[in-house]
Order: sequence, then C-alpha cells, then structure tokens
Amino acid sequence: MPPTLILPNDILDRILQWSPTFQTLLAAICASKTWYNVFQTHPKSTLRSVATNLVGPALSDAVRVLRYANNEDTTGSDEEFDALSKEEFIRLRANANVVNELEAVFSLRYRDTMSQTSRLTSAESLRLTRAMYRIMLYCDVFSMPDDEDSVIELEENERDEIVSQRTAMLDKYPTKELVELNATLTFLRSVALGSGGEDGDLDDDDDAIRVNSDMLISPGPASVLEAHQCQEISILCEQIGDTVWSAGPFSLLLDFFTAPLQRIWNQRQVDAPSSSDEEIREILLDKQEVSPSAAACDRCGRRDDTQLRKEANWNELHLDLRPLLRGKITGNFTDMGVFDDAKPNKNIPKIMAELFTVPRTEGEFKDWNKSDALCSTCLNKFVSAHLHVWLLDRKLKDGYDALEDCPDGYDCQEQTEVTLHALTHNHLCAPKEKVAE
Repeated sequence: MPPTLILPNDILDRILQWSPTFQTLLAAICASKTWYNVFQTHPKSTLRSVATNLVGPALSDAVRVLRYANNEDTTGSDEEFDALSKEEFIRLRANANVVNELEAVFSLRYRDTMSQTSRLTSAESLRLTRAMYRIMLYCDVFSMPDDEDSVIELEENERDEIVSQRTAMLDKYPTKELVELNATLTFLRSVALGSGGEDGDLDDDDDAIRVNSDMLISPGPASVLEAHQCQEISILCEQIGDTVWSAGPFSLLLDFFTAPLQRIWNQRQVDAPSSSDEEIREILLDKQEVSPSAAACDRCGRRDDTQLRKEANWNELHLDLRPLLRGKITGNFTDMGVFDDAKPNKNIPKIMAELFTVPRTEGEFKDWNKSDALCSTCLNKFVSAHLHVWLLDRKLKDGYDALEDCPDGYDCQEQTEVTLHALTHNHLCAPKEKVAE
C-alpha cells in the first residue's frame, strides 16, 4: 500500500478554518472521520473563521441583520455568532452572496472596468460591505407595511416618531462611517435607477417612481441587486406597493434615508456629503499610487491604472445610461418610452457612436472625438451633456413632431406631473437661463 500522508491535527484544523464556504467545510468533515474529529475539537471557532472567509471583516454587522430578523437587538458579538441556528447560517450565506455581488458591481464601476470580479482591497471592501449590511439592516427594521389603511391613517406626529427612530439607529455610527454609508447609498441609487429594463414596458407609476431614488432602494440591497440582474425596475416598484400611490407624496418613503441623515448632519454640524462619482471614489476607495507610465486621459490628463474608455473597447463598456440623463427627464413617460425602446443597456457601442455625431451643445466638447481615451469621469461628463440631445434626435427620427422648447427644459418639474405639458413641449433641451449663461 502507498504510504498515507499524516498531518498534525493543528494543521488539519487550520485547513478547515481556511474553507472558503460552509459547503466546503461540510464536504471535508463528511469525507473523513479524522476531519470530523478535528472539527469537533473547535467547532465554534472554525465556523466563525469560515463565516469570516465568506462575509469578510464586516461579520458583526452581518450577524446583526440575522438577529434583527428574529426581533432581537444585538451587537453582533462572538457570543451571538456562536448562538446562530442552522437557518441563520443559511441566511448569512444568502446575504453574503448579495453583498459580494454588489461589491463586484461597485468594483466594475469604480475600480476596474475590465474585471467582473471585485478588485477592491481589504480596506475598501470593509468600508463598502460594512455599509451594505447596515443598509440591509435599516431596510429590514423600517420596511413599510403593505396595508394601505395603516399608511394613510398615520398622524403627522406618528410619522415624525418613525423618522426619529430611524435617526436614532443611524446616529449610533461614527461620522466617518456614516459618510461611507451615504456614499454606498448613492451607489445603490445609481444601480436601482439603471435597472429600467430593456422592453420599455413600465407604466406611468413606474416611471414616476424613478424621480425619487430613496423610494427605489427602500426594499433593500437584495431587491436592488435582483432588479439590476434582471434589468427590471418593476421588481422594486412591486415591492414598494400601492401604498405609495394611494397615500400621495409619502415622506416616509420619499425621504427614507435622506431625512434622518440630514438630521444627523445638522446635529453634528457637518456638511452633507456630495453624491458625485468622484466623491464616492474618495470616500470608499484607497488613494492609489499611479505608475508614471500609466496611460493618461486625453481630456483631463488623469493617469489611472484602470482601463480608459475609447472606441476600441466600447463593446466592453459597462455603463448605466439612465442616471446620466439630465434634470427630471427620467420622470417624463413619453421621452423615457423612446429611451427604453432603444434598449440602451444592450446597445452601448452603437449609442456611444451616435453620441459623437449629435450637435455639440457645449463648447467644452467641441473637439472631442471617438478616438479619445477617456477616464470614467470625463466619459460620464460627455455622455451626460449629450444624451438628451441624442434622445431628441431619436424621437424625431421615430416620427414624433418637433415641439416648442419648454423654458425650463430638462429641469422642468411639470413634465413629470402634467401629461398634457409633457406631450406638447420639448424638454430634451437646456433650460433657457442656462442657455443665456
């Protein structure tokens, strides 16, 4: 017989602790009595190690989500982890899969546009995933009731009490971590707003719901991810429910995160963080040393080790166009119907090429061309400046009549509220006051 390789138990124990998933651990201890006996010597610490491998350093926040699901307040301590049931371990894995998938989406947008898996450092991952689990917990605790009557019958003081409870929950976190949470919310809003679907089959209410993205992400990160993967914003709309429409401008949903966060910024006397892509990078990503030989953006000169965007790699470009539409266009059901008919998420290379052929409305972009290598900031800037012009050109080519420009242009609120105004005026233009400037 060939000699058997015998490893000390402490080495076997360390190997078990390195298991990347619970399934891997289970396979090992079921395959050999030796492995099983080693596991039985330190079952709690081994499970905790595997959970950390799966969830990452934000394990305590992940445990808090599970505890609140059982109506238990918690700190996410080791003792509470040791008390997790089999069903809770299953939910822990499911929640971790959601957070890990969203981290991959974040990394694709902000770290490396060529990688479908996360390229975040451990510190970056901690900032994002810790915030994601806290958002998940918040959405679970303050989920809105499905019962229409209970929503309508709430008195103003009762609504204010709910906002106070939300504020108290978020107020437990240090300012730096709240700023990270706010940046993560901005990312989730962008993901939700980019989940408009490919068939343009959303009804008026679904279009109107896009105007307020706090409302969109109130179902929580798992629902936002599902909508993103299916490219169906209706998944979020259905989970929000009919209470929104019967109760009118319902502040508890409209300002689901914004109201309590604004109270905290005011109480702590700090400015509300910006929601720009550049701010998200500065808040959640490490400052990286960039090689002097790294390619530079042809427009801003920024050197970046991540992939620059140009015509040659547009077919590998992952870009949500809907959030880049200016003003309140996303609330105009007529214009968005034309937009959705173009199936923008499936035709990025074609649409990018067409964007470079529409009239340049801003002098800054006069000499920009398709061969330019652009960083993500400059690319988004160019697309946002011309996407409404492209959409107007597409409407006219589809046979729509040329309409009189609305003085408020794409910033017009009335286009989202008054159907007749939306149908009889062109809003795919800059406001008159901006043109005058």
